[in-house]
Amino acid sequence: MRRSTVPTLPPSPPLPARHGLAPQPVLVEAAGHTCVAWWHPPAAGTAQPLAVVLASSWGEEDLAGYGAQRALADALAAAGLGTLRFEWPDTGDSSAGTGATTVADALAAFDAAARRALVLSGRERLAFVGHRLGALLAAHAALARQDVDALVALAPVASGAAFVREQPRHAAARLVPAIVPGAVVDPAELPVALGGFTLPARQLEALAVLRWPGAATTSVLEALLVQLPCPGSRAAEALARMGVRVHEAVLGEASRSEVVDWLRERAADDSVLQGVGAIDDFGVADAGNPVVHARLAAARLEAATTAVLSLAMAEAPTWMRLRERGVALRERVVRIDDARGPVLAGVVSERDPAANGELAAPARHAIVLLSPDGQRRVGPHRLWVPWARHRAARGDLVLRLDAAGNGDSAPAGAPSGQGTGDVARAVAWLRRELGVAACTVVSLGSGAQHAWRAVEDGADVQRIVAIDPPFPRGPAPRAGSGARHALRRWVRAATQLLQRPFEAELAGAAERDVAVDLVLTGDLRRAAGRRARTLLRDGRMIASHLPGAQPGFATPSDREALYARLDALLRSNGASCAGVGVAAGVWRPESRATPASEALRLIARASGAVT
Repeated sequence: MRRSTVPTLPPSPPLPARHGLAPQPVLVEAAGHTCVAWWHPPAAGTAQPLAVVLASSWGEEDLAGYGAQRALADALAAAGLGTLRFEWPDTGDSSAGTGATTVADALAAFDAAARRALVLSGRERLAFVGHRLGALLAAHAALARQDVDALVALAPVASGAAFVREQPRHAAARLVPAIVPGAVVDPAELPVALGGFTLPARQLEALAVLRWPGAATTSVLEALLVQLPCPGSRAAEALARMGVRVHEAVLGEASRSEVVDWLRERAADDSVLQGVGAIDDFGVADAGNPVVHARLAAARLEAATTAVLSLAMAEAPTWMRLRERGVALRERVVRIDDARGPVLAGVVSERDPAANGELAAPARHAIVLLSPDGQRRVGPHRLWVPWARHRAARGDLVLRLDAAGNGDSAPAGAPSGQGTGDVARAVAWLRRELGVAACTVVSLGSGAQHAWRAVEDGADVQRIVAIDPPFPRGPAPRAGSGARHALRRWVRAATQLLQRPFEAELAGAAERDVAVDLVLTGDLRRAAGRRARTLLRDGRMIASHLPGAQPGFATPSDREALYARLDALLRSNGASCAGVGVAAGVWRPESRATPASEALRLIARASGAVT
């Protein structure tokens, strides 16, 4: 795999919590899609006459830069600059599937986010801040408006084609779609791999031809480019052609403070609103060009008025409405603030009872999804979003959870206890607020540690599914001769996991009657273990293998294989808890045939047990 070496924002330590001014989730509707956004209100008494709209890059760059984007938004808000950071329609928790939207949809989302920022801030002036591809789109979005005074481009791309070239390439990402003989295929709709994501060839071509705008603008007055030293920057040249005064700063540890200070200076510069009063009670710039600036002032007044009227006439949506295979779903951002720890953020997905003509189920099965530490709730390559919606369509209630210190959750109070109790608090919240009857925790990588801690905390969890939990890896075994030999090697490796650092956690879960399932990928060491054989023989743990899948599930085929395996493990739950112990309030897995059945048989034979 060729990894991306593009410049990114340096990581920044989280700012101290500002009581009463926590970021608030916002839904932004645009072009038939719903984007998730977060409004960072300015600190009390420090509000500046400028609101900021913050856009990320796309794909893996969006995932990697999420923490730095949030830290920048916090810093801007602390400086009095209310900031709305939003996700593109096909990224993060937003409604569209990855690669299912166009450049026009992205620009429509930017424009809708700008209108929402005006409403939330009560201001009439804006600044756009974009990272990488987001900087290029911010320039186009600013050109279409008359109320954007400043533009900040963070490590901007030279063009859409340069962005495509700089994405990491996965060796296993060759897409060979199954085509039915005789079917009519549009080559423009064939999937193309871009990093760890896919999008139609038509969308890739549209992205590759995207260039910096060259038309003159009467709105954007100044721009700040934060990048590595780059003589002849295309972004700087294009902005200069637009008539924008360009300032440059070097990308580094001080980038965040430089951006904040520069935008504060722009907010304090009220020359745009000085001059003749061509419109009563509304400022107009520079008396030397009254025609242009009167038109600018009129456009700003119209935009501000429209935004205020829209807010008055329509209540801001709380739920995102979706459809999955003909089933109506709804999603919302939730915050778990029970005074027992840091405020946790997550997204709940469930069937929409009203749209489906159903009554709300009094007792449901819940699934809590955990990403590895350092990653937000959508998972690597947006892994959890499609499967959460798929399970919600089948009747489950799914919570994609940010553990403390990750994503949009508050940092843990003490480093030694970071994450302790997060899952237990989430499960208690699900039972208390949403009335779930049973709960399964599905974790990826180091997220398994939070699942084990939930069991230690006494959380009412019925099953834990740990995907590639952390364990010491040794040298890869030599190639075997046949599937049976490979299966034996894998069985020994699976049992070895239970002799390593988290053997006690697994054993503790089994002792509390929590069903444990391991889903493993990659090469594993040969091993054997008495406790492992006991747990597997007693049926208190199931281990299964995804042959050929790579850790991280960077390719669509790997993700589809994982989804199928998880569905097989959970299919006893079906579309609801009906018939599986709901009356007693207990959800129990029924006997099911899995790819691990042969492994169980081999282990039982080796240990002398009968299954």
